[in-house]
Amino acid sequence: MKKYLSTMKITILRQYIRKMKMILKCLKCFSFQGGRRKMEILKGLDIKVKNSAVSLGKFDGVHRGHRLLLNGISERKELVPTVFTFEMSDTPQKYIYSQDEKNKVLEEIGIAREVIFPFNEHTKNMAPEEFIEKFLVEKLDVKYICVGEDFRFGRKREGNVGMLKKYASIYDYDIKIFHKLESDNEIISSTLVRKKLEDGDVVRANELLGRSYFIEGTVIHGNALGRTMNMPTANIIPEKSKLLLPSGVYASKVMIEGDDMVYKGVTNIGRKPTIGRYDIGVETCLLDFDRDIYGKKIMVEFYERIRPEKKFPGLDELKNQMEADKAKVARWQM
Repeated sequence: MKKYLSTMKITILRQYIRKMKMILKCLKCFSFQGGRRKMEILKGLDIKVKNSAVSLGKFDGVHRGHRLLLNGISERKELVPTVFTFEMSDTPQKYIYSQDEKNKVLEEIGIAREVIFPFNEHTKNMAPEEFIEKFLVEKLDVKYICVGEDFRFGRKREGNVGMLKKYASIYDYDIKIFHKLESDNEIISSTLVRKKLEDGDVVRANELLGRSYFIEGTVIHGNALGRTMNMPTANIIPEKSKLLLPSGVYASKVMIEGDDMVYKGVTNIGRKPTIGRYDIGVETCLLDFDRDIYGKKIMVEFYERIRPEKKFPGLDELKNQMEADKAKVARWQM
């Protein structure tokens, strides 16, 4: 009997060890942010994946109209929700989000895979029929497509939703076409969001985006003037391609890398005219916070414009105004 019990214990122990090994293997395969699987990012033409539900577009801002498409591909549980987007190019037009910021939002939504298509002479001149067959079908193994009604692709933008529908039966994929989404009699688009941000109307921009507009960056050393006034600030430098709000002071929320807390903030975008600095910067005074976060990555979300940037007669007047700004944000409901 004792021998039998001993054998049973060994068997149970072995089963437990096997189960733990499987769990550890799964943990190695997954990286979570806020409980979500980390999004796979694929670049270039030399890729090969299976069972894709694909939405195609630039997705700048990942606004509410985009989210309809993304929700569409996420509904097919047997497929992998895949965003097909284009490599950011150097253009005079600024982007609502940098590539890293866009990746973060897509991951928040629950997109499992992003494919970033290169923009070069070969891809620019690719016939739309070739794009469907060689890339969507052969490379992505597309089973389901969600696109907006005005989506264009391929050489000279010759491809359209009509062509995607035409080839659906040939290559055995399903397709759903989405009409443009409206809000307060305005068609939601990246162009409209940019206009609201350029006007400083961050409240309306956030409504169109479906989340708060934000800037990410690594905290760098400034001139430490805020610390001398007992108001230490976190300075970040956004990417040059990033569309910034107009110069001014904004109510914000700040998330810090490695910290689960969310902090209220007063963020200044501008040139700091009182102290004679002339390059555009993003500087945030965190409320009830006095830790060294140099070198940390932070995300600053914008909620309301408090006032325009202003030149004060001296530092005392600047400090008094900053105290008033902090008091206003302290009363603000997050």
